[in-house]
This record gives sequence, C-alpha cells and structure tokens, in this order.
Amino acid sequence: MGKYLITDKNNEPYKTSSKFGEYFKSIIGYNPYDLRKALTSKCIRECLTEGNTEALERLSDTQGHSLTTMLNNYNTYNQENIILDTCLID
Repeated sequence: MGKYLITDKNNEPYKTSSKFGEYFKSIIGYNPYDLRKALTSKCIRECLTEGNTEALERLSDTQGHSLTTMLNNYNTYNQENIILDTCLID
C-alpha cells in the first residue's frame, strides 16, 4: 500500500481524524497537533542554530504543509518571532 493505516480496537481504520485525535490524547496525554507543534518548533530551532534545512524540508513533506504554514501555525515553542526568510529552502 505504501501508506500507514491507524486502526481502532476493532481493527477498523479511524473514520475521522478527530476520533483518532481523541484516542491518541487518551493514550499519550497530548493531541496530535501538540506533537506537530513540538516537532515543528524543534526542527525550526535546529534550522536556525545549525543550518539543518534538510530536516525542515523532510518535515514539510511529511506534514504536507508549506514552510509558511509551519511557521505561522506550528512554530509555537520558539520564543522569538521568526521571519520566513530566516530559513530558506531551495
């Protein structure tokens, strides 16, 4: 198949992302968006401090979001305001 399937207790794929989010939060204690925010913030921090743009590109591909979307919506754990031009991806 080439894709990951996440199934419920009855081995059926979750019908909605909100149902999966509820299940995920009941096990982990955080919802999937909290995890996305933490991973994005960490990756952006590494881009700024170490110049690791490859990791940021991979994360963008994995999440299916542009760098602008990641910076505007998921970069919540970096204290300073990061502008788009700071991490350029060719």
